[in-house]
Amino acid sequence: MAVAVALLVPLATAFAGVLTLIVQDWRQRKSRADRRRLALEDATRQVAFVTEWWTTRQLLPSTPESLQEAAAVAQGWLNEASARVDAADELPAVQRGRLLLLYRFQKRLAKAIRVGFFAVLGVMTWASYSLVGTVPEGGGDLGAQVVFLVALGVVALLLRSWAVSADSTSPDPVPPA
Repeated sequence: MAVAVALLVPLATAFAGVLTLIVQDWRQRKSRADRRRLALEDATRQVAFVTEWWTTRQLLPSTPESLQEAAAVAQGWLNEASARVDAADELPAVQRGRLLLLYRFQKRLAKAIRVGFFAVLGVMTWASYSLVGTVPEGGGDLGAQVVFLVALGVVALLLRSWAVSADSTSPDPVPPA
């Protein structure tokens, strides 16, 4: 029984980590759809503005050269609107090693939390081996060791979640002096 628990806790922790990745990906897809919708609305407004601006520009007395310059400006605005919609459609690069936080963090706090995450994983591995080693001897308090192992799994999940959120938050804006 103790061996099964010793093997089950790391597997449950990994399962919970994978589940959090699935939820994060779902939220990111939902967010991407919202960004696309907003980009399309913005592009629609910009196209309407360009159309009205171009119509008004043609009604004003002008030379063919000034109309060509105006057409170039209008074309630039339309290209910007199209680029914004295309940028909203781009999928973010899939990062390898997301479960074990094996990618580059930008913030120092997130890097420090990742170190703690790896330390807890190391202690969790040691505790699993220790638990498996005490089973054949029939000694030791297996219940306390199992509780310790489960607590380490929870701490590992919390640290992983904290590291991801600490790296993804934007810094506080600096107030004007």
